[in-house]
Amino acid sequence: MSKRGGKVTKDDPETMTTFLARVFVSLKPTVNDPEGITIGGALASLGFGGVRGVRSGRYFQVTLDAKTKKAAMTQLDQMCSRLLANPVIETYSFELVRA
Repeated sequence: MSKRGGKVTKDDPETMTTFLARVFVSLKPTVNDPEGITIGGALASLGFGGVRGVRSGRYFQVTLDAKTKKAAMTQLDQMCSRLLANPVIETYSFELVRA
């Protein structure tokens, strides 16, 4: 939405680009990861003895419209820091491509 002449209007879809973001969220290295420990133990019991450690995480695909790649990156950073990740105990990264 944008404000034009005192009226709030939808952004012109012809000036918008659709982007696909791949968002990766994981626990900070200093945070205990019981799920990762459990998965690591299960892998060892299945005969995968070379596994030295497992850290669990989450993956999101977000499709969004934005005027520029920079604007899309700004929106994604806000999405991650406000909802998709808990910045106190998690880190996040994302990849962004045109959809």
